[in-house]
Amino acid sequence: MNLKRLINKGLLTVYGPLTSFVLICGFTANWFAKNILNYEKSDFIITITVVIATMIGWIWWSYKIVKWKYWAFSQINIENSYDLYEKAIGVGLIWPTGSIFNKTEIWTEKDKQNWEKLNPEIRDIFKVKKV
Repeated sequence: MNLKRLINKGLLTVYGPLTSFVLICGFTANWFAKNILNYEKSDFIITITVVIATMIGWIWWSYKIVKWKYWAFSQINIENSYDLYEKAIGVGLIWPTGSIFNKTEIWTEKDKQNWEKLNPEIRDIFKVKKV
């Protein structure tokens, strides 16, 4: 499968809903502050709402990125796996191996079982190398 299609599907399925959620929350907070609460300046309410929506969005990313990683890396061969890894990092879809943000990924038992089915050489890309 084409690497660009794999990346685009990841951006669409992981970041599409996340971005939409944060934007809708921001616009809803703005409307609520101006029309219901009659605040002239709604910056504070919008900021708080967007921060909370982003935190909820991070949980979404933490859950969905695991599913995308398994799906995407199961679609390609070993030769293309490192390129996919680099491109996914380049577009901000995943974090580099060893990043603290990888610890926020939410792996279910089924996700772990699926991951073990992947080629070990592909899984090795995601292992922290000990120096």
